[in-house]
Amino acid sequence: TMQQPCSPQEGPENRLIKMTLLLAGVTLVSTFGSSFQYGYNVSVINSPAVIMQEFYNQTYLDRKGIPMESSFQTLLWSLTVSMYPLGGFFGSLMVGPLVNKCGRKGTLLINNVFSIVPAILMGTSKVAKTFEVIILSRIIVGICAGLSSNVVPMYLGEMSPKNLRGAVGVVPQLFITIGILIAQILGLTNILGNVEGKSGVLAPSSLLSPLEHKLLNSVCKKMGWSSQSSPKKPEPHNQAQDKSTFSRGELCSPSHCSSVGSYG
Repeated sequence: TMQQPCSPQEGPENRLIKMTLLLAGVTLVSTFGSSFQYGYNVSVINSPAVIMQEFYNQTYLDRKGIPMESSFQTLLWSLTVSMYPLGGFFGSLMVGPLVNKCGRKGTLLINNVFSIVPAILMGTSKVAKTFEVIILSRIIVGICAGLSSNVVPMYLGEMSPKNLRGAVGVVPQLFITIGILIAQILGLTNILGNVEGKSGVLAPSSLLSPLEHKLLNSVCKKMGWSSQSSPKKPEPHNQAQDKSTFSRGELCSPSHCSSVGSYG
């Protein structure tokens, strides 16, 4: 009698893999610490616009002794808003070299620098009585957004099993919209959208960067991953066995985590 061919669903590479606690933890930490900031900084500049323009005018008045011209004020504010996408452009260009040199997780950890530094600059702009640092900070935080918007989906897609990549892949977009929502809420006049909270509303999202750095390192160490480890070349027999059993990025067993971690 002729044997019936095996169904494609019966192969080990097509089996369904459940969401694990560690995979969910890495997904939430990486998106909350990176994608959330991207959405937050997109929207946060809108609410305190009038107050910040008054700050620009007052700073100029204290320096020059004359009020700032309306056209020059509009130019400065246009630069403040537009420097964010310009920084995103530069950040996107940095993705390739950084992920190849430092790995995916390593790039996310380095990206925290581009979030913490502008937070400090914007938080001290009122004390320093300078609006130039706000414009500079928007470029730097734009680099942070450009890196995170590319690296986070790459990182999550490579470590997720095939049947969960769609669900995991939408999480960064979800946290971008949450970041926009939180920025609109904090920008209300009764919260931080006032003269006293002007500097504070620009910086809170960057407080997540040290938290992401700590948690992402802790979770990945628990998985046995290393951002600096280089891939070990497996034996031909084991390589063939892994290729027939796993797809790249599947979190199936603790022994397989080490090979996944080599991708950063």
